[in-house]
Formats: sequence, C-alpha cells, structure tokens
Amino acid sequence: MNFRYPIFLDVTGKRCIVVGDGYEIPGKVRVLVERGAEVTYIHPTADQSIAELAKEGRLRWEQRGFLPSDLNECFLVITDQEDNSEVFRLAEQRNVLCNAVDDPDFCRFSFGSTLSRDHLTIAISTNGVAPALAVRLRQRLEREIGEEYSLFTSMLNELRPEITQSIPNFSARRDLWYKLVDSAALDLVRQHKPEEARRMLRQLVDKAKDVDGGVH
Repeated sequence: MNFRYPIFLDVTGKRCIVVGDGYEIPGKVRVLVERGAEVTYIHPTADQSIAELAKEGRLRWEQRGFLPSDLNECFLVITDQEDNSEVFRLAEQRNVLCNAVDDPDFCRFSFGSTLSRDHLTIAISTNGVAPALAVRLRQRLEREIGEEYSLFTSMLNELRPEITQSIPNFSARRDLWYKLVDSAALDLVRQHKPEEARRMLRQLVDKAKDVDGGVH
C-alpha cells in the first residue's frame, strides 16, 4: 500500500456507491450524504441510520446485491464485503476511485482519522500501518483545537471575497492572511467575544486595503 498522496475531494453532486454492511459503513454513508454526494447504498438490508436517510430521500437504497452496471457514471465506490476484489477490479477498469474497508489490497485511496471544525478539516494517516495511532493523534488535536475554530474560520470565510477583490497584490494578500490568523481574534472568540474579534479582523483588513491602494 502507498496511501501517501494527501487530497481533499469535493463530492458535491457526485454519484457515490456504497456496498456492504460492515460496522464502518453507516458512518461512511452519513459523511458522504453530509458532504453533498449523490449516494446509492446497495445491500439487501440496511442499518437503521441508513434506512432513515433513505426514507428521508437523502440517499437511494437498492435492496439487492452489487451489479457491474452500478459503477456506470460513478465517481467513487466504498465496499465492505467478504470479497472486495471484483468491485475493485471493475472500479479500476472504469477509473472509479475505490475504497475497500479494512482491505488495503483493494483500495485506491484510504480514509484518514479526521477532525472537523466547520471549514477546518484535519486528516491524519499512518499509511495503514497503525490506524490506532491516527485515532489517538486526532483525539489529542480535538482537545487542543476546540469549537472556537468553527466560528473563526467562518469569520475568515466571510472576509475572503472582499480581500480577493480589494487587494489585487498577491504578496499583500498573503501578508494580510497571516496577520489575520496570527492576530488575537481567535483568542477573543475563545473568550466568547465574537464581536470584538470581528472588529479586530475588520481593522486589519481596512488597514491592508489602505496600504495596498485597493478598491473600496
């Protein structure tokens, strides 16, 4: 295995197939749905959480076994069966990304242990060597990177269009972003002072616009 090329995917509107009923499958289905994928779950039976998503119309549940045609126009497939080799072989033929749960010989990509704080996502991988280590590192980061990062990244996201439009100089834009993330605004959010944090960020942006001579 050689899962050493890190990547984050946009699966919005992409046809993604999930096959099988292993204990990790409900979580993987849920994340795909939450990230906006067009999910089809293929198995005669389903975990209650998957069945409820199907009932709500958030995914399609095919109550049968896997067929090769299921991979037509598919972007990504996750499989958790006793034998994943055929799904992987067909996925390779069709250039479909395939992950076989806990079966690295039949994977084109692996899932890291992830920590999400709104726009901030941190993924940790040990290349399949020691998944438990990745989990422990994620748990450590969860203690250090709290929910304040969710609000802070949302504030930065609100400013991004203005910064991009008003400060055309790349170096000036880069310097401003470092000033924003290195400022005391995050600490203010942590202290439950979001409006003070916003004012601080606004002052930094306005100052950068004045120096750069950007559009106001």
